[in-house]
Amino acid sequence: MIEKQSLTKKQRAVYEFIRTRILEDRRPPTVREIADNFHIRSPKGATDHLAMLERKGWIIRTPGISRGIQLADEEPGIPLLGRAAAGFPILAQENILGHLNFAQLFGLQDRFSVEVSGDSMENAGIHDGDYVIIQRGKDFKDGDIVLAVLDGDATIKRIFREEDGRYRLQPENKRHKPIYVDHNQPDFSIGGKIVGVVRRY
Repeated sequence: MIEKQSLTKKQRAVYEFIRTRILEDRRPPTVREIADNFHIRSPKGATDHLAMLERKGWIIRTPGISRGIQLADEEPGIPLLGRAAAGFPILAQENILGHLNFAQLFGLQDRFSVEVSGDSMENAGIHDGDYVIIQRGKDFKDGDIVLAVLDGDATIKRIFREEDGRYRLQPENKRHKPIYVDHNQPDFSIGGKIVGVVRRY
């Protein structure tokens, strides 16, 4: 960990705003929210403050992800990026809501998590409100459970390659029907393979 350096009055105010939002809202603010709160004219001005806070050892940022800010004092965790449907697909954006601290169990390299919404995978032991841990990447075997993105929406299903070249996204609940997707469909992608499930009772 970088040894912390002293902050200016403005840097301290920005840090305290970020810390308060994480403690109260359980998620960090966006760059735009920081800029608006401090009446900074452009997002770049807020980004410059974040860069300095990181350089001085007070925060850790995840590049390219909205809300990708973590307090340096926090235990490293797996980024919680949003929600993904285990029923009808819903929009899933890379928008960090917080962190799950299961680094020792699942590792951190190329891992992220989403909260499950829906019951289509309940017979595979994945229930509404669970958190799934996902290994980023497009590699999978028939029958693997994956996070699939279709037309900007994310869903969790078993995936199979069909003989006609399509993919079958198979639910684990008889009340839901499989989804068939052409492998060349431009709005279809695999976000990663499910490697763990976390449930809170």
